[in-house]
Amino acid sequence: MDQKKSIAISACLLGYKVRYDGAQQRNDIIIKQLVDRFNIIAVCPEVEIGLSVPREKIELHQRGMEIQLLTTGQPVIGLTEKMIGYANTFLKNHQISGVILKDKSPSCGVENCKQYDESGNMQRNGTGIFAATIMQLKPDLPMLQSNLVTQPSDLNRFIQKVHEY
Repeated sequence: MDQKKSIAISACLLGYKVRYDGAQQRNDIIIKQLVDRFNIIAVCPEVEIGLSVPREKIELHQRGMEIQLLTTGQPVIGLTEKMIGYANTFLKNHQISGVILKDKSPSCGVENCKQYDESGNMQRNGTGIFAATIMQLKPDLPMLQSNLVTQPSDLNRFIQKVHEY
């Protein structure tokens, strides 16, 4: 019998109340389609780096050539290095064959997050620091954003890529 592959999924999508506002964003498609096929590793990078639930929002800000993950309250606290460190540790500690991350999250979103340029203007093309680090370290790792799970073709393509990984 083949051993199930492991995939990481944003904990909020699995029903964990870990969002900044204390809520969750359970996605029944993910639960119904993937829980029986794969070993699921729930991950909330923000909680893992020590942020509380509930918590103040965090945001992506361009600072020179770098994107920084910053708290919104005063004093502003930089979380970029902690998040990069956690992503490295996560990959070292877990043998995963794919990941599904919460879209629009300053930690987990890919190219659809609010990001502020140096003038303070909001863009909507940022990539969360956890996701960006995972993509940099494991560029071939199958990754799917939660907003694409509802598209059967995208979900089936992800499942196929996980099995091939």
